[in-house]
Amino acid sequence: MKAVLFDFNGTLFQDTQYHIDTWIDYIEETLHIKFSEEDFKKRIYGRDNNAIIRDIFHTDDNQEVWRISEEKEARYRLLCMTKPIHLVKGAQTLFEDLKKNQIPFTIATGANKSNVDFYFQVFHLDKWFDYDQVVYDDGYMPGKPDPTVFLLAAKKLNVNISDCLVIEDSPAGVIAAKKAKAEKIYVLSDQKTFDIPVDGIFSDFDELRGSLCLKQKD
Repeated sequence: MKAVLFDFNGTLFQDTQYHIDTWIDYIEETLHIKFSEEDFKKRIYGRDNNAIIRDIFHTDDNQEVWRISEEKEARYRLLCMTKPIHLVKGAQTLFEDLKKNQIPFTIATGANKSNVDFYFQVFHLDKWFDYDQVVYDDGYMPGKPDPTVFLLAAKKLNVNISDCLVIEDSPAGVIAAKKAKAEKIYVLSDQKTFDIPVDGIFSDFDELRGSLCLKQKD
C-alpha cells in the first residue's frame, strides 16, 4: 500500500440518514410522491445525483439536473448544521498516522463542490487534505460504480491505483474500486458481512488502523 483513497459520505462522515431524510422530503414536496426508506434503498442509495434526478424527476435537461441537485444539497447542508456532526471515530488519528508514515491520501467522493467546500469548513479538513487533490463531482464526473473517481484520485497523488487502499461503505463504491483495480478495498460498516467480497470490514477507523501496521502517533 503506497496511498489511501477515502470515500467521504457514509465512510468518513456517517450522514446517510441525513441524505435519506432530505431526499424523501424534497421528493414529496416537489413531486408529491411519498418515498419510503425502502424506496430510497432501491432507487437512490449508492447512485450519484445525476442518475437519481434523471430517473426520478424524468429530465434530461442538464441545467435542470444541476438546479435540482444544488437545491437538494443546500437543504442537506442546512440539515447537517442542526446536528452534532463529526468524523467517524479514529479518522483524525489515522490521518496523523498516515502523515507520520509519509503515506499520501486523499478523498474520492461523489459529493458536489458545494458539499466538499462545506466539509472542509466544518471539519477543518485542510489540516490533513490538499483540496486540489480531492476528487469530487464537478458535473461531468461519472458516478460510482464507474471507476473514474478512483483512477483520477490515484493520478492526483502520483501513484498507481494498483498500489492504493480504497476505503468505502457502499456496494457501488466497492464495485468502482474493483473496476479500478485497487490493491485492497476496506469497508466501514456496522455489519460483519458485505454483499461483495472485500479485504476487510471495520466498524470504525480505530479498528481499521490496527490492520495497517503503521507506526503509532507519538
